[in-house]
Amino acid sequence: MLKTKIILTALLSFSLLSLTACGSPGPKYKNVRSFSEGLAPVQAQTGRWGFINERQEWVIQPRFEDAKEFQGGKAAVRQNSKWGFINKRGEWL
Repeated sequence: MLKTKIILTALLSFSLLSLTACGSPGPKYKNVRSFSEGLAPVQAQTGRWGFINERQEWVIQPRFEDAKEFQGGKAAVRQNSKWGFINKRGEWL
């Protein structure tokens, strides 16, 4: 019984250490919209919008005031208070 208690205590301590070792500083993004065509519009902590892939890697750096989901290979974005469309490489159409 004592051995079991020691083992369980050790496992619990290790589990808690693993969880706190992540060191997550808080939310990575302010807002995240739906994935569409492999990308999701995401608002960075700076307030600017960009696009990430499903591995949460930036594909299009956050530089827009607003961004919508991709449809038909293009997404509506706002920059300098004007709306336009970009492709999946972040190039204006």
